[in-house]
Amino acid sequence: MSLSNPPRNKWRLIACITLWVCVGFHDATPGALLPYIEDYYDISYSIASLIWVGAALGFIFIACISHKIQPWFGKRKSVTIGCALCIVMYAIVASGTKYPVIVVAFFFGGAGAALEIAQCNIFISRLDKVSTYLSYLHGAYGIGATVSPLIATSLASRGVKWHYFYLVLIGLMLPTMFLINYAFKDADEDMKPWDDDETDLQKISDSSNLGNNTEEIELTDFNKAEEYPQQQQNMMLIALSNPTTWLVAFFVFFYQGAEVSMGGWIVSFFLDYRHGNPKYVGYSASGYWGGLTLGRLLLTRPLHKTLGARRAVTVVSIGSMAVVGLVWGIPNVIAEAVLIAFAGVLIGPNYPLNIAYMAHDGLVPRKIQVISLTIMSAFGSSGGAIFPFIVGLVSQTTGTYIVLPIFIALYGLMVIIWVFIPNVERRNVVPSKNRWKRLWQRVW
Repeated sequence: MSLSNPPRNKWRLIACITLWVCVGFHDATPGALLPYIEDYYDISYSIASLIWVGAALGFIFIACISHKIQPWFGKRKSVTIGCALCIVMYAIVASGTKYPVIVVAFFFGGAGAALEIAQCNIFISRLDKVSTYLSYLHGAYGIGATVSPLIATSLASRGVKWHYFYLVLIGLMLPTMFLINYAFKDADEDMKPWDDDETDLQKISDSSNLGNNTEEIELTDFNKAEEYPQQQQNMMLIALSNPTTWLVAFFVFFYQGAEVSMGGWIVSFFLDYRHGNPKYVGYSASGYWGGLTLGRLLLTRPLHKTLGARRAVTVVSIGSMAVVGLVWGIPNVIAEAVLIAFAGVLIGPNYPLNIAYMAHDGLVPRKIQVISLTIMSAFGSSGGAIFPFIVGLVSQTTGTYIVLPIFIALYGLMVIIWVFIPNVERRNVVPSKNRWKRLWQRVW
C-alpha cells in the first residue's frame, strides 16, 4: 500500500500527522502544568498523579475490547470516536471542576488516545515506506509535545488559570476530528486487500534456516493461524496466545512509561533539587520534547536504513540510559537541561523503530496484526500513564529525583525484553553452534 494506492491515503497520512500533533499536546500538558495543579487543588504528588491512573484505565479498557472495536465501528468511526472522547476530557478539565471529576475525565482521554494511537499505527504500518512515514507521524507527536509546555508555562506564569489551557486543546482537536472523519471515509473497503494479505504467511512457510528454536516454534504458530476460522474472537485468542504480541506490548509499556515519566516529572525535579527558576524551568520540558522531535524526524530513517530496526533500537536504548545517568550525576541545572534535550534525541526514534520492526515480514502473522498492534498500542501506551503515577507515589517519600533511576530501570527492562523478541532481520543467517555467538545473533 502506498500514498497513491488507495488514492485517499494522502489525506489519511495528513490527517494522522495532524492528529498526532494533538496527541503530543495531550501527553505533554500534564507534566508542564503539574506544579500549578498541585497548588490549585492543594494536593500532594501522589494525589496529583491520579490523573495518570485515570488515563491508564482508559488505555487498558481499550486493550481489553480491542478485538471488538474493528467489527463494531470500523477504522473511520474508531478514530473519530477517539477524537470525540478526547474533546470530552478537555471540556471537563477546562471547567476546573473538582479533582475526582478531573481524574475521571482523564479516563476518557486515555481511552480516546488509545483508539487514535492504535488506528494510526495500524494504517502507517501498512504503507510501503513505513519507517519514513512513522518518523513523520511520531515527529508530529514530538512537535505537539514541544510546543505544549511552552504555551502552558507561558500562560500559567502570567496568571492564567492552568485549566484554561485545555480550551486550546479543544480548538486543536475539534477541526482535527472533522479532518480525520473525512480522510478515513471508506477506509475499511480501501484497505481490505492489505488487511487480508496472505503473502507474508506464504513467505514465512517457504523460508528455511530460521535461526533458532524460538523462531521455529513461532513458525508453527503462524501455520496454525491459517487453520483458525475468521471470527474476531478466534483472532483475539490467537493474538493473545502469540508470545511476540506480549513481548512487544511490554516493551512499549516500559518505553512509554519512561518517556512520559521523564517529560512529566523533570520540571518538578529541577524545581525541587536544582532550585530552578519557576518562570523558566518549565521550558526544560520543551527542550526534552524538542529533542525527541528532532530524533524522530532526523534519525529514524537513517538508523533504520544503516543499522536496521533491531540494532538501532539497541543502540538508542543503551545511549539513552547513559545520558540520563549523566543527568543524575551532574548537579548543574543548565548542563542537565542540555543533557535532557540530548536524551530526548536518543529516546525519540525508539518507538517508531519498534513499530517499523513490528511491521517486518514474519514477526506477527498478518491475520492478527491489526489486533496485535491494537493490544501493543493500547496496553503498551498505558505505561505512559501508570509509571508517571508510580513516580509521583514514590516521590511523596523519596523525592522527585526518583524519576531518573526509574527511567534507567525501565530502559534496562526494555533491553532485556528486546533480546527475547525474535530477530527476524537475521532470519536467514545460519545459527552459530557457540552459545554466546547465538545470543549475539539474537541481540545484533
